[in-house]
Amino acid sequence: MPSTSMLRVYSALLSAMVIWGLSFLAIKDAIGTIPVFSLLFARFALATVLLGILGVTRRALRVPRRELAVLAGLSLLSPVGYFLFETFGVANTQPSHVAVIIATIPLAVYLIAFARRQERLTLQRSLGILIAYSGILVLVGFGKADSGTSLLGDLLVLGAVACAATRTTLIKDALKRVSPLQLTFYQFFFSLFIFGPLAASEGVAWLGRMTLLTWAELLFLGVFCSAGAFLFMHYALVHLSATQVAVSANLVPIITLLAEIGLLSAVLTWPKALGTAITLSGVLLTQLDRRGRPPARIDYDAAILKNDARTT
Repeated sequence: MPSTSMLRVYSALLSAMVIWGLSFLAIKDAIGTIPVFSLLFARFALATVLLGILGVTRRALRVPRRELAVLAGLSLLSPVGYFLFETFGVANTQPSHVAVIIATIPLAVYLIAFARRQERLTLQRSLGILIAYSGILVLVGFGKADSGTSLLGDLLVLGAVACAATRTTLIKDALKRVSPLQLTFYQFFFSLFIFGPLAASEGVAWLGRMTLLTWAELLFLGVFCSAGAFLFMHYALVHLSATQVAVSANLVPIITLLAEIGLLSAVLTWPKALGTAITLSGVLLTQLDRRGRPPARIDYDAAILKNDARTT
C-alpha cells in the first residue's frame, strides 16, 4: 500500500483513539446538565441516524430476520449494559480512572475466551494480566483519596468491562453472518427501545438548561464517539491486523490523562501515574503475545472486514 494510503489508515486509527480518549471528559461534563438516560438515548439516536444513512446509501442494512433476534440480544450487553455502567461510573469517578479500567477489556476478553477454550493460556499473557490488574489495584486502592473518585464509580466501570468482554466473545459467530456495519447499526437501533422509555421518564426540562458547550458535547458523543470513531477503526481494521489495532487502544487512557491535566487542570498524583503505567504495561505485554491466539481467528476476522469493505 502506498505511504500516503498508510498515512490515511494510521490517521484514522489515531483519530479513533483520540476521540475515545476525550469522550470520558465530555460525558463527565454533559451529565451535569443532561440526565444519564436522556444522554444515552440522544447519543445513540444520532449514531443510529448517521449509520442508517450510510447503510441505506450503500444498501448494506438488510439482514435475515432470524439474525435480528441475535443482534437485539447482543445489544443488551452493549450498548445497553456497557454504557449504563460506563456513564454512571464516569459520574462517580475521574475520567482518567475510567479510561485505565476500560483499557483492561482485552484482558477480560482473553480470560473469558480461555474459559470457553477459544484461546490458549501462555506465561506472557498470564503475567500481563497480573500486572495490569495490579495497576488497577494501585489506581483504585491508593487513588481513592483523589478528589472526584470513589470505589463505587470504579466498580461500575468494571461492570462495563464485564459487559464489553462478554459481548466480544459472543460476536464471533454473528460476524460470520452480518457485517460490522450491520452489527453496529442494529445494536444502536435496538438500544433505543430501552433508552427511549427511560429517557422519557426523565422529562425534557433539561433542554432549557442546555448551553452551546453542552450541545457540542452531545454532538461530539453521538456523531464522533458513537458513529465516527467506529468507522475510523473499521477502516483501519481493513488494512491492519487485529493485534495492531488492539495495541493502539492502549493510547486511550494516556490521551484521557493528558486531556484531564491540560483541559481540566487535574493534578497528576503518584497513584494515578503509577497505576496507569503499570496497567498499560500489563495490557501491552498481553496484546503483544501472539502464541495464545489461534492464527485462523486473525485471518478470518481480516477476511470478514475486507469482504465488508467490498460489499458495503
